[in-house]
Amino acid sequence: MQNRETRPTVWQCPDWPLRATVSLVFAATVAFAFRDFLAECVSRWATEPQYSHGYLIPFMSVGLGWFRRDRVLAGLARSSFWGLFLLIPGAGMHLLANYMYFAPLDGLALLFVLVGGVLLIWGRRLFVGIWPAVLFPGFMMPLPYELEHAMSAPLQMLGASEAAFYIQTCGIPAIAQGNTILMGDTQLGVEEACSGLRMLMVFTAISVSVVILSKRPRWERMVILFSAVPIALICNIARIVATAIAHHYLGQQTADLVFHDLSGWLMIPMGLGLLLAAMKTFDWLFVEVRNQSPALGITGVSA
Repeated sequence: MQNRETRPTVWQCPDWPLRATVSLVFAATVAFAFRDFLAECVSRWATEPQYSHGYLIPFMSVGLGWFRRDRVLAGLARSSFWGLFLLIPGAGMHLLANYMYFAPLDGLALLFVLVGGVLLIWGRRLFVGIWPAVLFPGFMMPLPYELEHAMSAPLQMLGASEAAFYIQTCGIPAIAQGNTILMGDTQLGVEEACSGLRMLMVFTAISVSVVILSKRPRWERMVILFSAVPIALICNIARIVATAIAHHYLGQQTADLVFHDLSGWLMIPMGLGLLLAAMKTFDWLFVEVRNQSPALGITGVSA
């Protein structure tokens, strides 16, 4: 009797050294082709506070891929030529972006090329498992200027108006006018870098990663995702209030050194703490109850 070939129960890639070598060559080619766009990204990470989280995104992307390795489909790794249908448009968008000097289109082209490369080199089974890690680098790309400005201005005014209320509760006279807080002879301006856009982008990336890795119910994951907005606002308002109190009691130099600069980094642990507190609240309020009722046995009676 002829034995049938058993189907692999795990993902198998016997030729992984060759695919890994091709991946390195592909990565080097992509880095060279998109060198101007990547250099602009790194420059903005270093000079613009709202994009300083860009250095962390590659490491978070690798972590997402590692934690989702158990979701890779079982079977033999086979290259998927569907990747060409993404590589070719991605290359076309890259050329068009360079011709038009439009960086956001170049960022979209980079995502197309990354997805197409993974499909072409490693195949569909691997991509199905780690697709969030492939797309996660989108969080390290700067927003279009028009969108960034449109989001920053309302956040500045909202942060100033809300912070003025809490500054008053601390016994300090404060009035918000636009994005400026008047405290007697002191004017505290909520600049674009302190608008809260940085916190919003950071916590959106963190919330997305938590949603991807979490096994919670769908509605809880949606709440966690949208909680990035109030958490970012709370953290930024707390930062403005702390800066205002420092200006009032400690002077401008101390406030700028300790609260204005250092608080930008301290807000990240604060936001993470709020996110963990929200998840823990879900665990306390919504307890999963399993049906543990004993099965009812029926005893037959013989005549």
